[in-house]
Amino acid sequence: MLHKLHSLPGLIFAVMLSITAATGAILSFDSFAHDLSAPQQAADTITLADLAERITARYPDVEKIARTPSGRVRVTYAQDGAPKAMMVYPQTAAPLGELSTSPVMRTITNLHRAWLAGDGGRAAAGVFALAMLVLAITGLLLLRRHLGGWLKLVAPLHGSGMRRWHQEIGRLAAAGLLFSSITGCYLSLTGFEIVPDGKLQDEALVSASGGERLPLGQVQGLQSLTLQHLREMTLPYAGDATDPITIRTDSFVRHVDAASGDTLREEPHGLAWHLHDVMYRLHTARGMMWLALMLGLSSMAGVALALTGLAVWLRKHFARAELAGNVSAADAQILLLVGSEGGTTWSFAKTLHGALTIAGCKVHTAAMNDLPAVAPNARHLIVLAATTGDGEAPASAIRFLDRLAKWSPPKGVQALVLGFGDSQFARFCGYAHTVEAALRARGIPLAMASAEIDRQSHAAFMDWGRSLSACLAVPLQLDSAPAKRPTSRFILLEREDYGHEVQAPTAILRFGIAGNPRWLPRDISQWLGLSPRFSAGDLVGICPPGDPLPRYYSLASSSNSGVLEICVRKQPGGLCSGYLHGLVPGSSMEASIRLNPGFRPDSTRRPLILIGAGAGIAPLVGFVREVGHRRPVHLYWGGRSAGSDFLYQHELELHELDGRLAGLRTIFSRQPGGGYVQNLLHQDSEYLRGLMAAGAQILICGAREMAAGATQALAAALAPLGLTLTSLREQGRLIEDVY
Repeated sequence: MLHKLHSLPGLIFAVMLSITAATGAILSFDSFAHDLSAPQQAADTITLADLAERITARYPDVEKIARTPSGRVRVTYAQDGAPKAMMVYPQTAAPLGELSTSPVMRTITNLHRAWLAGDGGRAAAGVFALAMLVLAITGLLLLRRHLGGWLKLVAPLHGSGMRRWHQEIGRLAAAGLLFSSITGCYLSLTGFEIVPDGKLQDEALVSASGGERLPLGQVQGLQSLTLQHLREMTLPYAGDATDPITIRTDSFVRHVDAASGDTLREEPHGLAWHLHDVMYRLHTARGMMWLALMLGLSSMAGVALALTGLAVWLRKHFARAELAGNVSAADAQILLLVGSEGGTTWSFAKTLHGALTIAGCKVHTAAMNDLPAVAPNARHLIVLAATTGDGEAPASAIRFLDRLAKWSPPKGVQALVLGFGDSQFARFCGYAHTVEAALRARGIPLAMASAEIDRQSHAAFMDWGRSLSACLAVPLQLDSAPAKRPTSRFILLEREDYGHEVQAPTAILRFGIAGNPRWLPRDISQWLGLSPRFSAGDLVGICPPGDPLPRYYSLASSSNSGVLEICVRKQPGGLCSGYLHGLVPGSSMEASIRLNPGFRPDSTRRPLILIGAGAGIAPLVGFVREVGHRRPVHLYWGGRSAGSDFLYQHELELHELDGRLAGLRTIFSRQPGGGYVQNLLHQDSEYLRGLMAAGAQILICGAREMAAGATQALAAALAPLGLTLTSLREQGRLIEDVY
């Protein structure tokens, strides 16, 4: 339901909301420029009597004197029978310039407020403001659900592509869009008098005595007020002796007899007037430059949200396009159910559906929400379940558990569950585990152990496909390949080799970025897309010759250095690691960058604990280089032999001397008295508790076995503080990048 509430208004009103947002941005920036150019006028202590006398002496037939939100004084008067408006210096009444609005800005204003269509357009603008409000609220709720809590809204987002951009832009612009839409809805309601604006009291008829009028400088009712009180002052019509002077301030409306100078009536503004005034000033942002700038940027983001949202919807729509050979549930031997949030899991489902169909299986593929009530011939139920937020169901599976509870399973049916998720989240594949438990509770056995796919790994999916082929006893060829990423060319500058003596050859490879014009600054080249942008902790994807499937390696450098640096251990029979180890300086390769923003130190100055082993040291060294100058960094690292594979030894020792490393603890497994990195953590339990009590953050990089041992040691060390690994992950104080 929440998805429909978010997507339907966005799709129906996409063009209109984009135009409303674009015109709103123009008006906000115009307000910002107007206030920025307003001269400083230290004249708030001038009485209204003196101000009115100066202005009427210089300009004929003055009708109104007003003070704008930016502090300027505007005079409206008649000249040769035509109305004129002028900005003036309050001290002298000298003209600042004629006030005029360009035809273009008038058209933009009318388009934003009423769609150039009078009352009907004003009603449409109100509907669009309401649609924007619904989109902003439902978007935040969806993002909260996706991330697993409100506190996660400020945490780094994961993923890539248009969906990632949509989420990033949405959370940055949410406050401004809520602000604009709420105030816009309110102004629309008051404009049609559905909600009172409190201005009826200003319409009360008040008559003056009709005597000879005093010079304005002598009117007592004006002498008691200064320019800082003024909103608007209407002077009496020359042809009507009973017309009073009317002054509107932030607090009241005062009617003054122009003949006697006495106050005829003073009416304080009511709550409705103040509310309307606040809403109007907040919506237009006049006199508040910072707000005008924020609303302008948010409105520009609104246009981007419409475009990225449409792109996300199209991707999801086409991802679920009709599948060739999709049989009815009544005829299916295999039910293939898909739980997807952004549409990516559907691409894996289409690959599996096609392979099963080619193998001669009758397959019915549908969303998990559409679990068929009857499937008498089904022998296998295959569930591909993504996880969103804190182990929650994705959009196409939110009704699955309810439907499963009422389902009558076909006799002898067996289930297979494949979970999709991101291991950087605390409840990695949590929803798939929930589905597995629910299937067992219904008495549906699993044909083989459930599996997990981390960050849409196509290699892991193909491995699972081989196991599935054996389980079903059918030949399956899962030709699954990720969407091709744009590549850049890199040239090997230098290499350092380690580990041959302990049968673990490892190389530090440093590549230059080819193709970057030397005459163009690197930042501009990256912004133009002429060269890649990356940071330590991001991933580089490299395809070995003859193999289209990329292998990913963590980066030890950022693009600001002009160098791409990785650390690669040669694996027995490894195609990619063997290819990389065979490169010599001057060799070139094509590679793609995959951003990994979830694996980063936070921006605080609190202690940072880095834990790794083997080649997993690469991003950790990058973090030492980048943040060691502004926060205490403690590195725990394990290798095999200090004399053979102490990676980055000289650099790390220098960082100890220059202060970038507050602590360096190493251990080696193949020398006397050695061990593994978790042994160091056990030894330093008390010290680690002190760091964590000071708010430290922990980053772990390396093989899963090492990470498992390290987290067990951390759990034992931190238990006396009442800190759990789950709570630390949820707070962003424990982040892992394991393989």
